[in-house]
Amino acid sequence: MFTLPQMVQGMSLDDLTLYRTLKKRLMDKRRRNNLRNAYYDGKNELHDIGYSLPHVASDIDIVVGWPEKAVDVLANRIIMDGIRTADGSKSLPDNVYQLIQDNALFESAAQAHKSALVNSCAFIAALAGDTTIGEPSTIIEVFTADHASGVWDARRHGLEAALLVEVADDDKETASVIYMMTYEHTLVIERANRGWEVVSDQANTGRIPCELLAYRPDDRRPFGRSRITRAVMSYTDSAVRTFLRSELQADLYSVGSRYLLGADKSMFTDAQGNSIPKWKILLDSVLVIPDNPKTGDRIEVGQFQQSSFQPHIDQLRNTASLFAAATSLPPDELGVLTDNPSSAEAIDKAQKELCLLAESCQASFGFAWLNILKKALGADAPELVLQWRNPATPSRAAAADATTKLVSAGILPADSEVVYDMLDLTDDQRKSLRAYQQVKRAQERLDQLYSQLDSVNGGSDGDVGNGVRETTE
Repeated sequence: MFTLPQMVQGMSLDDLTLYRTLKKRLMDKRRRNNLRNAYYDGKNELHDIGYSLPHVASDIDIVVGWPEKAVDVLANRIIMDGIRTADGSKSLPDNVYQLIQDNALFESAAQAHKSALVNSCAFIAALAGDTTIGEPSTIIEVFTADHASGVWDARRHGLEAALLVEVADDDKETASVIYMMTYEHTLVIERANRGWEVVSDQANTGRIPCELLAYRPDDRRPFGRSRITRAVMSYTDSAVRTFLRSELQADLYSVGSRYLLGADKSMFTDAQGNSIPKWKILLDSVLVIPDNPKTGDRIEVGQFQQSSFQPHIDQLRNTASLFAAATSLPPDELGVLTDNPSSAEAIDKAQKELCLLAESCQASFGFAWLNILKKALGADAPELVLQWRNPATPSRAAAADATTKLVSAGILPADSEVVYDMLDLTDDQRKSLRAYQQVKRAQERLDQLYSQLDSVNGGSDGDVGNGVRETTE
């Protein structure tokens, strides 16, 4: 069970007051965060409305993965796949490249973005590593909203204070290290023999070494909004109930209901006098009822028309349409097929809305990532630019065709970083191209010098071994 200490040794009264404020905010938000995590993981509890489902439905597990789909489809369009210097004229400095490699930065960024979409926000922090145990000197760590909280400073457009909790990998969310950051310092809190105490106090300057990744923030809600909204949860519950009704109908009512005229209870008892369960009578392929031995009357047996699945299918399609509208997804993405599939215009419209959301996330997330990279690199931090994958996810052929037209028209130079961005080239591909361009430019410069030298000497000098020119006095 996730718990935090109430008292911390070695902490001033002001810091302790702030710590308790941040702790209360964190614990108060955990219930809603855990609920959204459950919906994303497909572990949400069924919300029965009383009359719509029989009691036996509580024993049937139905999972609807729509919330996961709503998050993953957008997260897959917010991919940071490279970092370059602002001038684009040289490869990354060694300290930047080493920071990316040590922290698996692009993989961590993808996980942080997905967490922000689920819980409305996530936290990224630049922490000092312990090199004596093999850690890198600087660690960029992601903290989910389940284990972090903060205070927003609207004047500085950043966090004024943050409480970050590292948890052990023991399936119990046991807190192992706590970080509390303010403009003045960063406190590292660990468990000791006497409880929890401050083991490190590091001074801060400027922005705190922690940034907020918030999805769709505004002035009223600077910590953003979850992609798993109340509407998403409501539509998911409705879909689960619809699936349950169809499952129950398939198992119990697909054979149709019978009716008997002139029967009595004695005809539905076994040899021991026990009543035969109704479900067994309903599912029996052969129903044998003898004539009344006293009167000789024959029991009339009939059957009601078999129930149809069509109402369930129609309701599921309607729910899927509402869910798609709430999440800007094409209905076909939800696995619900219709007689009239979504038109190309409808699909294009939904994808454009997703692209707009992804571009908005790239702008707000990119601001936070650049700030945390500057904190991690310190005074030697160069001006960096993040490379984002095109959220429209065009094919390689389409991207190359559009780029070729712009280069041919003279709008873009063929070897610019903008062209590389449009082609979604990886960092390794960019490095290879830059190296090739340097060799090419050097060769062109040599050729120019040889040409100038030939013109000065009247073109009388020839080439000698291996293409190296030799001049004579």
